[in-house]
Amino acid sequence: MKAYNYLIAIALIVLATACGGKSSGQKVEASAAKEVAVAEGKTLSVDLSASVINWKGFKPAGSHHGILSIKSGELYVDGDQLKSGNFVLDMTSINVQDLESGQGKEKLEGHLKSADFFDVENYPEGKFTITGVEVLSGGEYTHRISGNLTLKDVEKNISFDAKITNNGDTYTATTATFTIDRTQWGVNYGSKNIFKDLKDSFINDEMEISITLVAKE
Repeated sequence: MKAYNYLIAIALIVLATACGGKSSGQKVEASAAKEVAVAEGKTLSVDLSASVINWKGFKPAGSHHGILSIKSGELYVDGDQLKSGNFVLDMTSINVQDLESGQGKEKLEGHLKSADFFDVENYPEGKFTITGVEVLSGGEYTHRISGNLTLKDVEKNISFDAKITNNGDTYTATTATFTIDRTQWGVNYGSKNIFKDLKDSFINDEMEISITLVAKE
């Protein structure tokens, strides 16, 4: 009986570890950059205080999550339809939210900003520019947005679903949670697909992202 209970305990630990280190977001496949959508219609400015990017990274034993600020941006709308737009990511603003100050928060933030990861000294900004907008129907999300994401001077096209609402001249876009493969933008640290001798010390290539974007005149 003791041996049986021991095996059950080990199985639960393994299951908890596996679940803790895996994203549940929709995986997004990156492709070559595409032609940018034409900027037409009314220009809206992104509200920097109300807009945010949430991120989450995974490893075998768990995860870390935080936020990233948006530095500037514009959306172009025709009536109630989003036509195009872009926003700039402030890579120097990487913020870890699941660790307390003095308990590893500053160390992890510094590592993420270093050349191992996003190298913010040389690449202080990222950018997302819309290349296409498709209207969806019958579901939680109203649009499918495609755009070129630039990180570390690498530009790739991705697509994700979003719910877009407008209240007067204020538009809010909230994306579904999705994942990208960070190595496609040259963020290779800890990738077991690139470094073969990491054993259990790897970091998942998939990075989870969700975006809330508020824009108004």
